[in-house]
Amino acid sequence: MGRKMSFFDFWKSMKERGALLERASQLRLLPSQLKHLHGDSGVRVALRETTIPSLLPPVGTAVFRRFTPDSPGEIKQRLEAEVQQVKKHEPYPAGVLEAGKPLPFIYGVPPPELLNTPLEDLDTHGQSDKRFIVLGKGSTIHRFNAEPSCYLLSPFNPFRTIAIKILTHSLFNLFIMVTILTNCVFMMMSNPPAWSQTMEYAFMAVYTFEVIVKVGSRGLWLEKFTFLRDPWNWLDLMVIFTAYLAMCIPFGRFSVLSTIPRILKLLPLISGMKSTLRALAQSVKRLAGIIILTLFCLSLLAVIGLQVFIGGLRHKCVIMPSSPNLLSNVIPGYYDNAAESSFDFADYMNNSENFYFLPGQIDALLCGNSSSSGVCPDGFTCLKWGKNPNYGFTSYDSFGWSLLSMLRLMTRDFWDNLVMLTLRAEGKHYLAFFMLFVFPSTFFILSLILVGVAMAFGEQEEARAAEAKQKEEEFSQIVEAVKRREEEEQTTELSEKKDGEDKSHEEAESGEQRSCPPCCFTLANLLLKWDCCSSWKWLKQQLYTFITNPFFDFGIFLCLIVNIVFMAMEHYPMSGGFEKHLRIAETVFTMIFAAEMVIKVVAMDPYNYFQVSWNIFDSVIVFISLLELAVQDVSGLSLLRNVRLLRVFRLARWWPSFQMLLKIISSSGQKLRNSTLLLLIMVFLFAVVGMQLFDKDYKDHVCHISSDCTLPRWHMVDFFHSFLLIVRVHCGQWVETLWDCMAVAGQPMCLIFFITILVIGNLLVLNLFLALLLSSFISHSLVAVEDTRKNNVYIAMGWIRKQIRTFLGKKKHVHKESNGKEDKNQESLALRVPSHEENNDHTTVPIAMPEMDLKMPEDEEEIKKHPELQQVEDGKDREGVSPEDCCVKQCYRCCPLLDIDTSRGVGRVWSNVRKASLMIVKHRGFDIFIFFVILLSTVALMFEDIHLQNRPVLERAVKLVDQVCIYLFLLEMLLKWLAFGLKKYFTDAWCWLDFLVLDVFVASLIAHKMGYYELGAIQSLRALGPLRAMSRFGGVKVLVHYLFRTGPYIFDTLLVALTLWLTFSMIGVNMYAGKFYYCFNETSGELLLPGEVNNKSDCLSLVTENYTEIRWKNAKFNFDNVMNGYQSLQQMEASSDWFDIMYAAVDSTQVESQPGYERNIYSVLYFIFFFIIAFFTLNFFIRIIINHLQKDKVGGKPIFMTEEQQKCSKAIKKWILKNRTPAQRPQNQCQARLYDLVTSQVCEVIVLAVIFLNILALMLETEDMSAEKEEIMYWILFICIVIYVIELILKIIALRRHYFTDWLNVLDFIVVFLSFSGLFITDLMEKYFVTTSCFALFRLLCIFRVLRFCRCARAIRKLIVGFMMSLPALFNIGLLLFLIMVTFSLFGMYNFAYVKKDAAIDDLNNFETFLNSLSCMFMTTTSSGWTGLLWPITDTPPDCDPYEDNPGLMATGNCGNPLVGIIFFHTYIILYILLIVHLYIAVVLETFNSEDSEALCEEDLKMFHKTWRTFDADASHYIPYSELSDFCNALQDPLRIPKPSTVKLIHMDLPLFTGDKIHCLDVFNKLAAQVVKDPEDLDSLKGRMKEMFEMNSSKESDEPISSTLKRKQQEVAATVIQRAYRKGVLKAAEETALEFVDEGVPGSSHPADA
Repeated sequence: MGRKMSFFDFWKSMKERGALLERASQLRLLPSQLKHLHGDSGVRVALRETTIPSLLPPVGTAVFRRFTPDSPGEIKQRLEAEVQQVKKHEPYPAGVLEAGKPLPFIYGVPPPELLNTPLEDLDTHGQSDKRFIVLGKGSTIHRFNAEPSCYLLSPFNPFRTIAIKILTHSLFNLFIMVTILTNCVFMMMSNPPAWSQTMEYAFMAVYTFEVIVKVGSRGLWLEKFTFLRDPWNWLDLMVIFTAYLAMCIPFGRFSVLSTIPRILKLLPLISGMKSTLRALAQSVKRLAGIIILTLFCLSLLAVIGLQVFIGGLRHKCVIMPSSPNLLSNVIPGYYDNAAESSFDFADYMNNSENFYFLPGQIDALLCGNSSSSGVCPDGFTCLKWGKNPNYGFTSYDSFGWSLLSMLRLMTRDFWDNLVMLTLRAEGKHYLAFFMLFVFPSTFFILSLILVGVAMAFGEQEEARAAEAKQKEEEFSQIVEAVKRREEEEQTTELSEKKDGEDKSHEEAESGEQRSCPPCCFTLANLLLKWDCCSSWKWLKQQLYTFITNPFFDFGIFLCLIVNIVFMAMEHYPMSGGFEKHLRIAETVFTMIFAAEMVIKVVAMDPYNYFQVSWNIFDSVIVFISLLELAVQDVSGLSLLRNVRLLRVFRLARWWPSFQMLLKIISSSGQKLRNSTLLLLIMVFLFAVVGMQLFDKDYKDHVCHISSDCTLPRWHMVDFFHSFLLIVRVHCGQWVETLWDCMAVAGQPMCLIFFITILVIGNLLVLNLFLALLLSSFISHSLVAVEDTRKNNVYIAMGWIRKQIRTFLGKKKHVHKESNGKEDKNQESLALRVPSHEENNDHTTVPIAMPEMDLKMPEDEEEIKKHPELQQVEDGKDREGVSPEDCCVKQCYRCCPLLDIDTSRGVGRVWSNVRKASLMIVKHRGFDIFIFFVILLSTVALMFEDIHLQNRPVLERAVKLVDQVCIYLFLLEMLLKWLAFGLKKYFTDAWCWLDFLVLDVFVASLIAHKMGYYELGAIQSLRALGPLRAMSRFGGVKVLVHYLFRTGPYIFDTLLVALTLWLTFSMIGVNMYAGKFYYCFNETSGELLLPGEVNNKSDCLSLVTENYTEIRWKNAKFNFDNVMNGYQSLQQMEASSDWFDIMYAAVDSTQVESQPGYERNIYSVLYFIFFFIIAFFTLNFFIRIIINHLQKDKVGGKPIFMTEEQQKCSKAIKKWILKNRTPAQRPQNQCQARLYDLVTSQVCEVIVLAVIFLNILALMLETEDMSAEKEEIMYWILFICIVIYVIELILKIIALRRHYFTDWLNVLDFIVVFLSFSGLFITDLMEKYFVTTSCFALFRLLCIFRVLRFCRCARAIRKLIVGFMMSLPALFNIGLLLFLIMVTFSLFGMYNFAYVKKDAAIDDLNNFETFLNSLSCMFMTTTSSGWTGLLWPITDTPPDCDPYEDNPGLMATGNCGNPLVGIIFFHTYIILYILLIVHLYIAVVLETFNSEDSEALCEEDLKMFHKTWRTFDADASHYIPYSELSDFCNALQDPLRIPKPSTVKLIHMDLPLFTGDKIHCLDVFNKLAAQVVKDPEDLDSLKGRMKEMFEMNSSKESDEPISSTLKRKQQEVAATVIQRAYRKGVLKAAEETALEFVDEGVPGSSHPADA
C-alpha cells in the first residue's frame, strides 16, 4: 500500500532502528532454551501462533540429521504423514532458510562435526527428497540437489563428497579470491612481462578447477540448485569460454570480454555483497519510471535546442580578403558559386588561418548576427562555415548532439562553456532560456532521481527493521514460553540449573569478548599494572586527581589550539629566524604532550591507559613527534612532519561535532563496506576496460588531439592514468575526456563507454551518499558521541563563565537596585541568534507574518509557557487602533516632557496623527506601494553601469528616480516611527534592515550633493537595497527566520569543515610551498622547459640579460601559506576549474625549481583523498541541517512556507489527484458512436503513435538536411497537426462541454491551437518580415500532448505530486536565492566593472552591466566558471595596469581588489550551497510525505473490474467469502492485499449475504477507503465503479445476514465456550477420580491402573 512513515518520522527513528538491527544480529539462545524449544511440545504449543514451529522438525526429532542413502525414503514418508495434516495451516516465513543466508538462531550452533557434511533439509514446508543442505563456516546454508550430478555422481559418491567439502570450505573462496586479485594485478600492466602468459595458463587452470568442483558438486543445469541455475555461475562459464577461445583466436581490444567477468567474479565472493546488489537492483527498479521521465525531458530539451540553435555554433569570425575584387566576390561565391569568379570561396573558408583565434584557443572565435551576440574584431566578418567547436562535438545540429549537450547541462559539466558559446552565437537574450527553462528542468530531473533513490533506500531500511523486529519478538516469545514452561515444571533444581547455565553463558560471552588466553592476562597484570609500594600508589592517586581535574584537559585543549596556530604559521618564503622560532615552539609542545602522556601512564597504569582509544592516538603522535625531533636533520623523512599535523584531530575529543564527523567517517568503513567495495570494484573495472579498449587508439591517433603529438594529461594508455580518468568522470568531469576519446577512437565505442560510466558511477555514488546519510547503522553509532555538558573542557569553561558573571554581577547589582524591576524587561532583537550555552530545546524565535510582529513580547517567559498568549497579542496588535508607547519607560522617567496627555489639546492631536499613521502603514496598499518603490529603486540601481556616464538623459532620470525613492523611504520610516513608536521600530530586525539600508542611501545622496564622488564603499553598500524586499514576502521571512535559528549550528558545522580542511591545508603547505613557481614567456604565452631553465636563478639570469618577456611567476592558487591553501581547497571543493591546481602539484619538483611534466604524478592521490573527505563533509553538513529541521518540525507546522502556502500546497495536491467523473455517453446515436470512438483504447493508441511520429520527425532534422528531406519532414508535421485538429473536433462533438472539465484536455486544446496557428504565423513571418528561430517553438508544442498519457504512470505521478507540493517552498528558497543573486550582481557591477578582460572575463561575460553581472553570478550559482571570474579580480601589477585608460570612460585602471573579490565569491558560494541544499531537501520532504496520499485512477478501476470478472464468471456481482483472500492477492497495487491477509480481511467487516457471499461494491468500497482519504473522491469512485458494473436493483433487494467481523467473533465465542465446556468436563472427571481414590484401598496413595 506504500510507505506509512513521513521523512521526519523516518529520520527520527533511525537510531532506534540501528539499535534494533544491532540487537537482532546478536540474538542467541542458551543451551537450556534450545533444549526446551526442540524437545518440549508445551513450548511448541505456546508458540503455535508464530512461524517458529513451522521451521522446526517435530518434537523428539533431531534438528540436524545426516543425509544418508535412507534419507530420501524417510523424508518422503514424513511428507505424506505430516505435512498435509499438521503443517497445512501453520504460518511460514518465506526466505528464512534461503541458500546463502546464515542459519536462524532457533536452531542453535551446529556441532563442528556436522559442518561441511550433507544434512537433511531444514526447510520442512519446501522439503523434498531430492535435495539436501550443507552448513559452511558461520552456519551458512548451502543447498544441493540430491539427483546424480551429471547423471553420474550420486550424493554419496566419493568424488562428489570431496567436491562438496571443497566448495563449502571457507578456504576455497579465499583461494579463488586471491587468484582473481593476482589476475587483476596482471591486468593493470600495460606492458606485461614475457612470463605473464605462463601465469595466464595458471589462472585458466584455477578457473577450470573451480568450474569442475562446482559442476561435480551441484550438477549442470536440469535440476534446481545446479550450476547453471545460479546466474553468478554464468560468469565462471564466460571466463572459461573466453579464455580457451582466446588461445585459438586473438581478441585484440575485445579481450575485455574475458576481463569483465573475471573482475565481476569478485562480487559473489565478498560476504554480503549479493544482498547489496539486490538492494541496488531494487533501487534501479524503483527508478524505472524516473529514467523514462528523464529521457523524455532530455529529449524535449534536445529537440528544443535542435529547433532553436541548429547550425548556430558554426558562425565564425573570418578575415576579410585584402583585394576589393575578391571582397566583392565573397557573397556571390558563397551563395551562387559563380563560375566566372576566380575566387575559390570554399578553399578560402577551409583555410583555418583566415579565422580569428583567441590566444591559447584551438577553436575559432564564435560570433553572431543579432544585436546581443558576439562581435568580431575590426577587419573580420561573421560567416557560417566549417565545423563546430571542440573537435566538432559541441553543437545542436542533430538530435544526438543536442541530446549530448543537454546531458552536459544536466550534469553541470563544463556547461558554462556551452552556454557562453551559445550566447555568443545566438545572443545574450537566450540566457533567459537557460535560466527559466533548461536549469529548472534539470533540477526537476535531478531532484526526482534523488527522491527515487532515497525512497527505495528508505523502504529497504524499513523492511530490514521490520524483519529484525519480528526476529526480536520471536526471541522474546521463545524466552517467555521457556520460562513459563520451567515454572510449570516447578523445581528449584531446574531453576538453579538455569542460573548456572546463565552464569556459564555470561562467562562464555565474556571469554569471547576477551578472546585472550589466561597467560596473557597474567602477563598483563604483571607488566602493565604498576602497584609496587604505598608511596607509588599515593603518587598515582595524586596524579590521577590531577589529570581528572577539568582544568587539566582545558589546559591541554589550549595547548593544542596554540600549537595548531604555530603549525599554521609556516609559509613560503620564511626567514631563518622565524623558522627557528617555529622549530623551538614545536619542540616545546612536543615535550608538553609527551609529559601529558607520561603523567597519564603513571596515573592510570599502561593497562588502563591503553584501554582508551584517544590515549592510543595521542601516544602514537607523541612517539612519532619524538622520532621526528631525533631525525630532523636527516633528509627524506619529511613525511614524519605531516604526521604531527594529525594533532588537529585531538580536538574532536572535546568537540562533539568534530567527533561526530570522525565517527561518520570511521563507521562508514565498517557499516558500508560492501557499498564502498562495489564502487571501488566498478572503478577498477572501468579503468582496466578503458585501458584495454583505447590504449592503442591513444597511441596511434594522439596527433588528433595534441598539436605536438604528445599524450595529454588525461588518457588511457596505462592503468594509473586510466584510473585517474575514471575517478574524474565519477567526480562529474566527463565531457572533455569524451571528446578526446571520440577524436582518437571514434564515436560509438566512446559514447557507450562513457555514458555507461556516467550512469553506473553516479548511481553508485548517490547510493553510497544516501546510505551514509540514511543508514540506521551509521546513525546508531553516533549515539555514543559525548555530550557537550559531560566533557571536562565544557565544565572548565562553564566555571570560568560563572566566575566572570559573578564578578560582573556585583556591578550590575547596584544598577538593578537603582532601576528597580524595569531592567528585567530589556528589549532584544527579534532575530536574536541563540548562543551555544543556551538550551537549544527551549530557544525559540517568533515567526511573524505581518511586518511588525517580529518584536518579542515583554513577558517573554510567560509567552514561552503559554504560546496562546502570542496569538492574543498578535490579534490585539492587528485589531487595535491605539499605537503603543513611542519610547521605552526609562526615557519617560528621564524626560517627563515626553509623557504627553493624549486625551486633550496637543496630545490629542498627536495621538490622532499617530493613529492615522498606524492606519496608513497597516493598510495593504501601503505595503504594495513600498514594494513597488523598492522595485523601482532596484531598477534604478541596475542602470548605474559604466555606460551611464555616456547617456546623460538616462543618467538624469536615474538620479531623479533614486532621489524620489530615498525621499519615499524616509517618509515610510517617519510614518512607521509615528505609527509604531521608536521602541517598537528599533526592536524589529526587519525595520533595522530598512533603517540601515536607508542610512546608506542617504549617506550616498549627501556625499553626491557635497561633491564627494569617490566613496566607493558607500556606493557598493547600496547594492543591499533589493534585500528590503525580503520583508514583503511572508515565505521568505519564514525561511530567513529558520536560517537565523540554525545559524549557530551551521556555523559550528562550517567550523568543523574548516578545521578538517586546515589539516589538508597544512599538509599542502608542507608538500607544495614554494613549488608552484614557474618561468614563463609572456610574449609567446609558453612555459619554458626544464632543459632551458632549471630553477629560479636561471630564470632571473635570463631577465637580467634583457629578456623582458620572461617572468618568474607563481601559480594563482597555491599552497605557499595556510590561507592560500584554504583558497585552493575551496576552489577544488566548489568549482569545476580545479585542474590547474592539480596540474601544478603533479608537475612540481623542488622549491624554486622549474616544474616538469608529471614529475610528481602520484601527488594526485592527495587531491583524491581530499575529495573523499569533502564527500563526508557535505554529508555531515546535510545531516546537521536535517537534524535541526526535524527539531523545528513541531506541531506539524510548515518549515519552508507559510500556513497559507501550506494550504496552497495541499490544494495543488488535491487538484492533481482529484478523480474527475468522465462524461456520460450521449443519447444521440451519432454522438454516442463518436463517444465510443474517441474514448476507445484504439483511438488512444493511434493518437499516441501519431505523437511519436511527430516527435520522430522533429528528431530527424539535421543541419545539413537536403531540400527533399526538409519537404518530407514538413508534410509529416503538417499531416500530424491535421490529425490533431480532427481529433480535437471529434472529441468536442462527442464530449461536449465535458471536454473542458479535464485540464489535460484544455492543455491539449491550447497545444493544438498554437501548433496549427504556428504553421501560418511562421510562414508569414519568414515570408514578409524576418526569419527567426523562435517560431520553431510552435512546432514543439505537440510534444506536450504526450502528457495526456501519463495520467496513470503511478511511479512517476507519485514523485511529480510531491514535487508540485514542494513548489511553494521552492518558490521561497528560489526567491531568496534570486534576491541574493541580484544583490551580489549589483555589488559586482559597482566593484569589478573595470577589471582586465582575462580568463573567463571577456566582452560578454563581465561586470560592466547588470545583465552581464547577473550572467556571471548565474554561472557561479552552478559551481562552474567562478574561478575564471576571480582570476582577473585578484590580479595585481604587473599582471594589470592601475593607470590604464578605459576608452570612452572616466575611470582608469583595470586592476581588481583581491581581498574583496575573495570574500565576495566565497560568501556567495556558501550562501548558494546552503540554499541549493535546502532546495533538494524541500523536494525530498514533500515527496516522502505525499507518496501515500495518491488517489485511484481509471486504470485501477478497470483492473479491479477485470479481476472480479475472473472470480465471478456468471456476472452475479457476488463471490464466496472463502475466495476473498485469493481475490485480494490477485489485485495490483495499490488495492492489492498480499497473503497472509486473514486478519486484515476480517477487520474490513464486509457484509455477508446468503451462502456466505460478498458483494463487489462492498469489497471495492473497503479497499478504496484504505487508499483514498477524501470522502468526496471516495463517493466519486463508488459511483464510477457502480456504472462500470452496470448495476441493477438486485442488490437492494438482498439483505446481509451477517458480517465478516461478526462471523469471526461468533467463531471465537464458540471456541471459548467449547474450551470452557471441555475444561469443565475434564475437571468433573478429575474430581470423580479423586473421590474414587479417596474411597479406594487404605494406604494406597495412587489410583488403580486403568
